[in-house]
Amino acid sequence: MHAQILFITDGSASADAAGETAIRLAVNMKMPLKAVFILDEGWKFLLGDEWLSTSATRMNFFRWFEGGLQTHAKNLLDQFAVKARGRGVATEVDIRIGQTEKVITELTMEQPTAFLVLPNPHATAPAAAAGLRINLNSLTKKVTPQIIIGPR
Repeated sequence: MHAQILFITDGSASADAAGETAIRLAVNMKMPLKAVFILDEGWKFLLGDEWLSTSATRMNFFRWFEGGLQTHAKNLLDQFAVKARGRGVATEVDIRIGQTEKVITELTMEQPTAFLVLPNPHATAPAAAAGLRINLNSLTKKVTPQIIIGPR
């Protein structure tokens, strides 16, 4: 099995620029590309006002909110896949829920990964518009692929 390029997106402008970098790299290296939107599980620990005080109301809200996040992520990934496939890149998309750093680490171990392309966490607002938070120092100690940070 050939190594892949793994692109992590959050839907921000910085992620869009990183996605272009991932597509160019996939074209030049003739490698498959996997694009993943990570829904950080932290949103599940939100506490609301009194209208969320009952367990049933809170659970209904969380199901509604997660459904909206999933739809948003699917739309972004579908648009990205169309763009990448239009340039001849074999592209797979996925949505994962969990702690961002842990999910990225698991993804690099599931399938041989040569390059990990991430949005620039230091880009000007709205760099992490969808909430992607990455500690690059910690991540570099946990993954083996070369990490490419998208432009600002």
